Amino acid sequence: MLHEDDDPLSTSLFDTTSTTASTFLGNSMNTSMFVSQYEEDPWGSSYTNTPDMNRSFTTPNFATSPPVHTTADAADSSPLTRKRTEYNATNVLSGVRLPEIYDSLFSQHQRSGRVSYTTLSSILTKGKISANQIEKIMQIVAPNGASHVTQPEFNTALALLACAQHKLDINLDSLHKNKNYLPELSIILQQEPPKPVNNTYPGMKKETVQQKHDKPLLDTKHWFEDIEEITVTVAPEREGFIFKHVNYIVTNEKRSSIVLRRYSDFWWLWEVLLKRYPFRALPNLPPKKLGGRDAAFLEKRRKGLSRFINAVIRHPVLRQDDILSKFLTEPSELAAWRKQNPPNIDEEFKRKPPSIDQINALIPDNLDEQLQKTKKRVSAAIHHYINLCLIMERMIRRMHGQAADYSRYSIALNSLAEAELRYHAGECRNCQQVVRGYEMVAKHMQSESSILESQIGNATDGVLENLKRFRDLLVSYRDLEERRSRLSVNQTDAITKRLSANRAKLHQNSGVPGLEAEVERLKESIEADENELVMQQHRLIYIRYCMWSEMIYIHKQQAFISTLYQDYVKNTIHFSSLRSNNWQELEEPTFEMPTDVHLFE
Repeated sequence: MLHEDDDPLSTSLFDTTSTTASTFLGNSMNTSMFVSQYEEDPWGSSYTNTPDMNRSFTTPNFATSPPVHTTADAADSSPLTRKRTEYNATNVLSGVRLPEIYDSLFSQHQRSGRVSYTTLSSILTKGKISANQIEKIMQIVAPNGASHVTQPEFNTALALLACAQHKLDINLDSLHKNKNYLPELSIILQQEPPKPVNNTYPGMKKETVQQKHDKPLLDTKHWFEDIEEITVTVAPEREGFIFKHVNYIVTNEKRSSIVLRRYSDFWWLWEVLLKRYPFRALPNLPPKKLGGRDAAFLEKRRKGLSRFINAVIRHPVLRQDDILSKFLTEPSELAAWRKQNPPNIDEEFKRKPPSIDQINALIPDNLDEQLQKTKKRVSAAIHHYINLCLIMERMIRRMHGQAADYSRYSIALNSLAEAELRYHAGECRNCQQVVRGYEMVAKHMQSESSILESQIGNATDGVLENLKRFRDLLVSYRDLEERRSRLSVNQTDAITKRLSANRAKLHQNSGVPGLEAEVERLKESIEADENELVMQQHRLIYIRYCMWSEMIYIHKQQAFISTLYQDYVKNTIHFSSLRSNNWQELEEPTFEMPTDVHLFE
């Protein structure tokens, strides 16, 4: 069993003092980016300053240097003229709700938030316009020899492509006039055919995966149908006068049951199942940890209990257990119920004698080889998943710090806006516009913080918890291997020798007057040993069958890993879209803030 001292994740989710991180990740990943107080660059910035790298992702790009206006020029220039000089590839589409294909194309081709010059040129070429038109578009959105374009510049290029396709002028003035009625973009991009997926893993023969085996295969059709979901929550009130203990509310909608259980009840269930199913992959319990039980520890243990009971209820054999059913549905206190109803703790092999011939036909001839390879694979995978969990926790901690800083910045900026209005901005109309810009930025900063907090909750209960589920599953298989080597020891050799000796004595004493009682005793002993020998041989076959079955069960869990990452990507895209929309909504108000220094008098 994985005890607290052995559990590399037994510390709190956000405990930065854990020594396990240094064991698996090294000192370089042990330093949080939020503990240095930014005395140094937390990312260790060391790159070559090139003209393209110095481009801001938000600062407009001008094809030529902006003209210097005199006071007279500023006075003579009309508002329309001043507005036209502000158009550029970055802000010409600010505040416009663009078609989904714009975001889709950018997501497909971006690298580190930018699209390369070559990629953009290739996309424009597929738009079926002339080389001269492509050159015009590239000169507008990527001047001065830039090697990349940002997303606003990329969107401008696509909009200009649509204009070219509909015989409209290719310039920013024309695009600005039509920005609220953009022509439809027509472009066909050929996607590479998906590569074939290899469903095998080291240790599993391809014939097994492809179901090409001389022997019949294990029927796994219904293993993952009608999977139940159990929720475990902490009861609000604690019982006990001196030593308080925690009750957990265990809810199962499919069985329409809500029961109250203690940690000791979970422990009792684990011990009973371990005795009844010693050769099944039984998940471990979180540690009890006497003393020092704060809210963080209770939440961590609640999640551990939830992973345990859900892993049991999803197992194709364990979920059918009668004791488990009572644990989930018995409304009375479980401690009192189990005293009145002591369970049968005989092994599965004794309680449900299998058809040895049938299960022996299922076991592949190379089982020992496959078990050995799977054992090595699982052992290595455990360390990797422990590492993945630690890294994901670290990423979530950084998101926490980022969300907090956005909120702090919003508060500080609102405070600055109040001070500006109180002491200075009331006398200047343009200063008032700047202050309104402060307030809009602060509002969207707070929205960004809220979105990040939602994403943190989703990642904590989603991808992180699922990574821990698979880690626990691998640990349960490793423990199963250890139990098999310990509990599969038999006495067939000793029984065979005893049988040979008793048969020799029986042959020698048969028909000898006065030894009738001894002959009868030898016959009974031989019969009992023969039965015991057959039983132990059958038990060994059943153990091998169980190991084969559990190895297939672990293998099929790879499908849930695929689902894990599909959900993670989908949720990341969702929250990225929310954040992108939040900043896009801020783009137009910020560009309305006055930037002409001559207006501030």
